[in-house]
Amino acid sequence: MWEREVDFVAVGSGLGGLTAALHAHDLGGEVLVLEKAPKLGGVCAYSGGEVFVCNNHLMEAEGRPDDPVASRAYLDFLAGGYAQKDLADVFYEQGPVAAKWVQEQAGVRWQIIRDFPDYYFPHAPGTVGHGRYLEPELFEGAQLGDWQKKTYTTPHMPPGVTHEELFAWGGLSAMPRWDFRTMGKRVSQDIRGMGPGMMGWFVKAAMVDRGIDAWVNSPVTELIVEGGRVIGVVTDKDGRAVRVKARRGVLLAVGGYDWNPQMAKYYEGLPEWKSMTQPYMEGDNLVLGGEIGASYAGVPSYNLGMFFGYQVPGEKHEGRPLWRASWEGGYPHAIWVNKAGERFADESFYRDYLPRCHDWDGVNQEHPNYPPYLIIDQNYRDKYAFCSYMPGMDVPDSLLKKADTPEELGALLGIDGAGLAKSIARFNEFADGATDPDFGRGRYPWAAMMVGDRSRPNQNMGPLDKPPYYGVRLTAVGVGVNAVGLKTDTQARVQHVRGRPIDGLYAAGNSAALLDVGAGYQSGLSSLRGLLWGWIAARHAMGG
Repeated sequence: MWEREVDFVAVGSGLGGLTAALHAHDLGGEVLVLEKAPKLGGVCAYSGGEVFVCNNHLMEAEGRPDDPVASRAYLDFLAGGYAQKDLADVFYEQGPVAAKWVQEQAGVRWQIIRDFPDYYFPHAPGTVGHGRYLEPELFEGAQLGDWQKKTYTTPHMPPGVTHEELFAWGGLSAMPRWDFRTMGKRVSQDIRGMGPGMMGWFVKAAMVDRGIDAWVNSPVTELIVEGGRVIGVVTDKDGRAVRVKARRGVLLAVGGYDWNPQMAKYYEGLPEWKSMTQPYMEGDNLVLGGEIGASYAGVPSYNLGMFFGYQVPGEKHEGRPLWRASWEGGYPHAIWVNKAGERFADESFYRDYLPRCHDWDGVNQEHPNYPPYLIIDQNYRDKYAFCSYMPGMDVPDSLLKKADTPEELGALLGIDGAGLAKSIARFNEFADGATDPDFGRGRYPWAAMMVGDRSRPNQNMGPLDKPPYYGVRLTAVGVGVNAVGLKTDTQARVQHVRGRPIDGLYAAGNSAALLDVGAGYQSGLSSLRGLLWGWIAARHAMGG
């Protein structure tokens, strides 16, 4: 009946799957990792590699320990009333324990991202300007041995650098002045930072140091249930169905439904949805769980981790279109407008513009701010990069429209040109100053650090007063953080629709509903969710 028998099966090779594999192995279990994609690393390998950990051990080691009351207040603020208290308690209390465990037991070398503030610092309760963001030290790809070319690197983040270096070079807006010599040297030596570096440490700990077995190109197609308990899986390996027995448990850590257009449209509440992730996140968590009676849960979709972006003509990954996030709206000499040509949010702070793009006009039955349009001028093109196009480089007209006047640009984009001209004129009245009286743009240190220009009075502001003008329609692009997932309990066990745990089945990371953190987001929370609940699932399954 079984072609392979192990104690624990981790489905997915991102942070959730590999942390679970590590912990289950160290508790004495035989473990198998099954990965649908052709490489290991999951969504985390495409990310910035940040882990947001309140009360973490490195803050204490610095002599600047976190304030437990303040950190809980901030997590509660982010949750917006949508977190489930028992799950939120575990997340708050055990998150720093799990992060410390992977450093001490698995050799993952965390370091604090210096002076990187919480999203809402200093305007929300409990925020701090330093210490809660962790990232891995740089990782040498050669340490992966046979897995070196079977792990993902990222098309989205600067290769081979840390956040501290990125910010020292001026952040994203300063791309033309980055140290490309250092970056090139590190790329040639396969020295990895950010998401690829983080997953390099985890793959090394699991597959190299411990010899945990992993099968790539092996999607799980069925959960095998006996007597109400999940006892194994069917995986499609090399074109044939292989039955794998899991004596102690199965973890679903396969991500969400970014590449399932139907699920994304209905669960995320926008008319279209693209993704920055690898094209393997197709809602397998919901399909596999739903087939055996698993319960789904969701939080409001309009304030989570996703962006708006575009597709550069010809760019692909894994044979599918590669979608990129647009950060350019927070640079000086740039604004966002809706189809009426009007600004509607702080373009530098995506926590503000995300929910506003979800706004619904019940009279006209439409999203008044979707899609948004990025508008820049020649000031911008003279100073900053657009995507990977440096100043002086031509951008394809199919990507970025160009016109001599706002009215002409509006006609090219299909938006109100007169409204656009009025918005630009209004913005230019104060864009050279320190404040934005309309939307408060530039008041968040996080946004200034990420996309600001330090030469400006307001790092995120600058007038659009030099023609020609340029514009692009933006599209919703997910990063794998979805509003709906499998409902789980404090032991990461998937819940049945009848309200009981499904024995032998666990979920972690983006496969599990966001009931632990609620309706808000902070970069690094998704990584901690995967790490923590994978760790808890393995501990429960193995009786640790």
